[in-house]
Order: sequence, then structure tokens, then C-alpha cells
Amino acid sequence: MIDHKLIRIVAAAAAFFCGGAAAAAGNIDFDSGGTSIREAVLAGKTAAVPEAGPAYAVQKAAPARTFVEREGVSYIWPEIVFARGADYAEFAYTMSQNRDMVRKMMLQEFGELLIPMAYANADVNELAKTILGAILTFDQMHASHKDEAVQGLGVSFENGLRAELDRLFMSNMISDGRRRIEFLSRSAYAYKGVKGGASDPALPVSTMKSVGFLIHGSYTLLGGSMIQVTVTLENLSGGTSRSFTASDSIYSIMPVLARQLFDFFQANEYQEWVNPQPNLQWLPSAVTQPEATATEGKLYCRGQGARLPYARELLLASQGGNYLPGGIPPLKFGVYLVADKQRHDEQHYFFTDSSSDATGGPVRTSAGYGTIRASYWCVKGTPSSEVRFYESLYRLRRESTDAEVNRALECLLLKLDDFGGSDWFCGGAYPSAEKAQEFLTRKGYVIELP
Repeated sequence: MIDHKLIRIVAAAAAFFCGGAAAAAGNIDFDSGGTSIREAVLAGKTAAVPEAGPAYAVQKAAPARTFVEREGVSYIWPEIVFARGADYAEFAYTMSQNRDMVRKMMLQEFGELLIPMAYANADVNELAKTILGAILTFDQMHASHKDEAVQGLGVSFENGLRAELDRLFMSNMISDGRRRIEFLSRSAYAYKGVKGGASDPALPVSTMKSVGFLIHGSYTLLGGSMIQVTVTLENLSGGTSRSFTASDSIYSIMPVLARQLFDFFQANEYQEWVNPQPNLQWLPSAVTQPEATATEGKLYCRGQGARLPYARELLLASQGGNYLPGGIPPLKFGVYLVADKQRHDEQHYFFTDSSSDATGGPVRTSAGYGTIRASYWCVKGTPSSEVRFYESLYRLRRESTDAEVNRALECLLLKLDDFGGSDWFCGGAYPSAEKAQEFLTRKGYVIELP
């Protein structure tokens, strides 16, 4: 029994790969609505300006679980077309001159050439025509030579990218069996079938599936030997794409882009970020007052039905960044309001600058700083058991008048790597947290270590 739906899908895939095969050889003029960049790549032609291709049936296929499937090897179409973009340096130079400036420059050039000849009784009109013709000829030659100089860049980039990828595989001692990408061979059945204009609906689906990715790019001249290159990687089965860009000297640009592609495919996968404080909800400071005194900050948070965070909460949230659940932007260089209280029943601050190395650690009072206006966040939710544990230890430390109990508490804080733990307060009295815990138990303090 013939599955007509399957035949239609395969035919659409074949048409996708063969769209530009019958076009005449030579440059493709995208300005006049010509062939798309994807068809130019598959047809082995060069291109002038990139243009998005139409949405083919292959692009509409069900997307993969991820852009890059990490099991096995994926094949990249063997041809890479680099389209030439604008010349930023020339554009900037041209746009920086208005019409009057150009006129003055040309008059100056003519004047420097014509005036001496006029004094020599030469025919100024004829000389002007001759000089103008020479200038125009020189400009045309310069433009022509410049165009010739970049004619072979696309081929050089293609081969350079391939070579740099292979070099990275070898230098990182990645065997063929561990490669996650390979360029499809030009002798492969899929390549020869597509290049031969195969549009037979019976073309095996497995042949079309052997091509996983297509690479094409564009380059922009920045002036001198500097160039900007953008490479686009298309997932042919999922219809999605990723782009990579770099600006560097023309001699160094391909190693930079190859590294980006190499890392994208070969880098180890890591576990997703897990929100360490799912019970907390973060609120930014007041828009009109991003820095405040402790009184102002606490008042604002209270008005939002929230509180100031503890330093541990603040630090954990900042490690998630602004784009992951439960995360906030990385902490700025400076001072933050926190709810911690250590050896003194006063307002404490979290210092993220170099003063965090001062005695007492990054969490301490404003002693020696006067009035502090600090950055702050508000948070809703109950502090974790770990935060409550450390706060309980410090509360005991503030309330106890027993010097030996205080020393044991200080050693316990030090051995547990608390922000405020210090050997200066411990004095090496207890070699471990367990020894300090045993002493405190004998003194009547039941402390369960986290």
C-alpha cells in the first residue's frame, strides 16, 4: 500500500534541496528578488546579499527535543556560501562628508594641479579634462581592484572554517567516534542525488534525513584588515536556526568562529539550574530610589508585604542571574542591605567590593563608614532552615556571657564556613565543628549541625 502523504513529504524535501539546481551559474542578484541563500548553497553558487528563504515543508517538520541532539553524529551539508555584505568603513567615510565638503576637496585637488600649469601657459581647459579623466579612471581601477580582492573570500572562509574545526577536534583529542558533527561527503548519495536535480518522490526518506544541518554566512568589511563575519546554522529537521558572529582581523576570524561552532556542538551538557529557594519571591528596589538607608529600605519592603533578604539568600539568588527561575541580576560592586545580625544587635550590610576582605568578612555593621546608602532587594517568603540555624547561633553569641561558650560558638561558625567566622575569635580552641558541638551540649545547648 502506498502512503501518499509520505510521498508528498519526500517530494517537498527533494524540492527544498534542489530549488536552485536548474538556475544559471554565476552570481545571484538578491536585489531583484532572486534565488534564496539556502538554494544558492545547495546549488553551489555564490551570493551577493543574504535573503531569508521561503518556509518549505521540511522546515515545518516537528522540531527536535533540542536544537542539537547529543547522541550520535549529525551531518552538515558540504557546501558553505559566504555572502558579501556592506563595507562599513567606506559607508562611514562617505556618510561623514556632506556635499560642500566633497566640493571643497575636489576644488582643492584641481587647484593644486591646475594652478602651476596655468602659470606655465598651458591650456587649462584641456588640462582640466585630462586630469578629471585620470581621476575617474583611478577611482574605477581602485573599486575594481577592491572587488577582485574580496572575490575569493567566500571560498577561503569555507575551507578555513572546515580546517579550523578539524584542528579543534585533533587538539582536543576527540576521536571520530566522539564527534557530534561531520561534513557530509560530496560523494555521498544524498549530495549527488540532490546536486543531480533528483526530484523523484521515491527518493528514500532516510537519504534526506542524513543531512542534519546547513551552514551559510555573510561578511562585512570594517576597514583595514578588520572584518565581521556572521555564520548561521540551520537545523533542517526542526526548521530552527542559530547564529554566531565575530569581529576580528581577516587572518584570525575563522578560528574564532570555528571555536564557537565547536563549543556549541561538542561542549558537555550540564544540569539545568535548580531554583535553590523556590519558596522566595524577589522584588526589586523602588525605581525612584535604587539605593537607600536601612530605614528607607526596610520601610519600602514592608510596604510591599516583604522583608530585607539575608546575605545567604541574596547570594544564592544572584548566582541564578536575571533569566533563570528564582534568580536576580549579578550583584553590583558595592554594598547591600541585609537582615543578618551577627555579634551586634545592629543593622548589617553585605559588602561586595574589596572591603569584603576586611576583619569580620563581607557581612558587618556600618562601623567606620558612617551613614550608608546601599542597594537592596525585597523578598517574600520564610527563611530556610539553614538561614535560621546560623541566625540562632549568632543570637546565642550575642546573649551569652560565658566566654568559653562564646569561643565554642565562634569556632563552630568558623568550621562551618560562615560569612562572619574568624579564627581570631576562635583561637584554635576546637579542632572541628563536632568538638565545639559536644562542648555546647555539655553546657546545655542542643545544636544540630546542618
